[in-house]
Amino acid sequence: MIEIQSHNHASELISLSGAYLEQNESENNLPIGLAYRLAEDPYYYGSELPLLLSILEQRRVVGVSLMTPPKRIILSRIDANIHPVIVSLVRHLREIDIQIPGVVGPETETQVFSECWVEGIVGVSASIDKRMRVFEARSVTNLPLSSGKLRLARPDDHPLMAKWIVGLSEAIGEPTSFEDAKSRAEKLITDQQLYIWDNNGPVSIAGVSRPMRNGATIGVVYTPPEHRSKGYATSSVLLLTKKLLSDGYSFCSLYTDLANPTSNSIYTKIGYVPIGDALAFDFVSADGHNTA
Repeated sequence: MIEIQSHNHASELISLSGAYLEQNESENNLPIGLAYRLAEDPYYYGSELPLLLSILEQRRVVGVSLMTPPKRIILSRIDANIHPVIVSLVRHLREIDIQIPGVVGPETETQVFSECWVEGIVGVSASIDKRMRVFEARSVTNLPLSSGKLRLARPDDHPLMAKWIVGLSEAIGEPTSFEDAKSRAEKLITDQQLYIWDNNGPVSIAGVSRPMRNGATIGVVYTPPEHRSKGYATSSVLLLTKKLLSDGYSFCSLYTDLANPTSNSIYTKIGYVPIGDALAFDFVSADGHNTA
């Protein structure tokens, strides 16, 4: 028997399902990292409370799903027969009448969810937005570094960092407003999770997106066009990975877009190894608009 258990607070989800997620912590870095962040601040990602679900089979946790509206719903790996679990999850979501713009998570789980979600909805289809690969590093290769140094972003960097987050969001196909970018940059700087490669001024950035119990996820990797092809991003990610590992994390993880072979090759050279593929789907109506 499959049971979908809803949680009022992320700390409840972590208490019940955290150990399950940590069995594959790198591959589940998105749901578990968000859960830890939401446990500290339920409104960290927006003005609406998140959807927090544990999935149990015979009272054993077999998966997790969460959503921070209006973003896509997120799936963890599912340790069970995937189709009946997803059918039960979709039934629960229909019963609570929630609007879902898309889904992101491990390849098979996400594929099955997208098929089940659009089934029976006239004029709505699932469209793959992004094919991704999850990488993990437990050590790094010492490569030659670019000129410059890695440093923490400071409050006086805030205007430029907001501008670069807008550029990054556009580059990955998830555009954001300047106001939202300012807010995100401020949080990253305040939390001391944004690093700058400085070569007579900022030339590239990398950030710690989702610290977990045993590992940390690296994200917000961006070099503006005028500073590219000089190895700044490689140097930033290499030194940030090395710092996090020396700080006591067992591993670092990150997502890459499979449509960008350059970034995939960069991370492999640093010491990252692929551990799983992921997909992001959008649910779109016949006129091409998102359904949320």
